[in-house]
Amino acid sequence: MFTATFPLRFGHCDPAGIAFYPRYFELCDAAIEDWTAAVLGQDRRTLHLDLKLGLPTVSLQADFSKASRLGDQLAFAIRTRRVGNSSVDLDLTVTSDGETRFLARYTMVLIDLVTLQATSWPAPLRERLNKEVE
Repeated sequence: MFTATFPLRFGHCDPAGIAFYPRYFELCDAAIEDWTAAVLGQDRRTLHLDLKLGLPTVSLQADFSKASRLGDQLAFAIRTRRVGNSSVDLDLTVTSDGETRFLARYTMVLIDLVTLQATSWPAPLRERLNKEVE
């Protein structure tokens, strides 16, 4: 399981100092960007500019269980649930001080950035992903 930790900053919060939920998704994306580099072995720059591959989100479900406040350290645990021909399903569990703050389920699809069509995982990337499936 891949993990990344980020502080909840002022720009992530509403005027009351509570996490503004759209900003949670920006933080999820930052964690997934780090996951991409660590698990796939390719950072987004390389994927996009050199390999001409993108990994957009096509489905997202989130359940919020407890508010987060300015200054909280949020731990994002990413589990690879399933690898398809061109897709990957990820489960994100976000915690702070051992308490679950929210859960998110992502489906992302690998696309050819020239045609904007789904494309099969290249063998080396598929092998790396399959090692992560729990």
